[in-house]
Amino acid sequence: MENSTRLLQRQASALAARRVGVVEADDAALADLPSASLWRHADDFTVAADQWRPLPEVPEDTDLLILPLPKAADRMTLLLRHLAGVIRKPLSLWLVGPAKGGIRGGVTRLKEFADDIQLLDSARHCKLYEGQLRPGPPLSLAEQAVVIDVRGARVTSYPGVFSHGRLDEGSDLLLDALEAADVGGGKALDIGCGAGVLTVWLARAGCRVQALDPSATAVTAARATLADNGLSAEIQGGDLFDGITGRFDLLVTNPPFHDGRERTTQITRRLIRQAPEHLQADGELWLVANRELPYAQWLDDAFRQVTVMRETNRFRVYRARR
Repeated sequence: MENSTRLLQRQASALAARRVGVVEADDAALADLPSASLWRHADDFTVAADQWRPLPEVPEDTDLLILPLPKAADRMTLLLRHLAGVIRKPLSLWLVGPAKGGIRGGVTRLKEFADDIQLLDSARHCKLYEGQLRPGPPLSLAEQAVVIDVRGARVTSYPGVFSHGRLDEGSDLLLDALEAADVGGGKALDIGCGAGVLTVWLARAGCRVQALDPSATAVTAARATLADNGLSAEIQGGDLFDGITGRFDLLVTNPPFHDGRERTTQITRRLIRQAPEHLQADGELWLVANRELPYAQWLDDAFRQVTVMRETNRFRVYRARR
């Protein structure tokens, strides 16, 4: 359980009679908050919330919104603008987050959209603020799109998607390596597709592509990217290989090494361990990662042949053959 969730549970008496909506839920334990009624929205597929979508739907009887501090500042601004645009009168909003994790900046952003902001509680290295969210103009997610050119393809991104509005260095290096090896054709899976940078490249290279990402906003962006380029791929929400059946000729990934605000290598370790089960004989995993991360040994343990295909002072591209 997150410390911010524990801080919210301390407010049991204040929550007991409230009709609560949790926006951008980041902890499954938020389902157990005391309340008269409770709905949870999440962008993260793994939270298993009531609403998995880029932006929440807010029932009219909701009288309190709770927003765990989003990791990305532009994502928080997007959520507040959206929420302001769907309410008809001022609505109580609680902002909760780690004291050293950007909560002060979050309060500054909240002041742009809410009045009467005050500190309600502080414990477990977290702080809880309350404000009155003001109604504002309606917002469309499409209006927030940023479109960039990536090797002749139009890539659509929204606030909160990985590497929003730019091509990250790791994916760029992976594309260099794939192009140099003349990879194309066959059945491919893009794991953690983000805005669809690798997905659209694979589709243009003649692959039959599936892609997945735990972020509802990323899935929406990737689908827009494919549509804008007149291409097709099966894009779905999921955590690593959730819901994936059959075997592939090619797996590609620029995997995360953060889970929320925590640095972790366990996501990629699990990906590497499970990948051979989803590859055809002689199928390949192409993975880019920060070069200091300990992936080489894990790849050697799981695959017959591992080759470094590209390398810079920051990143390394691996090709691992089953």
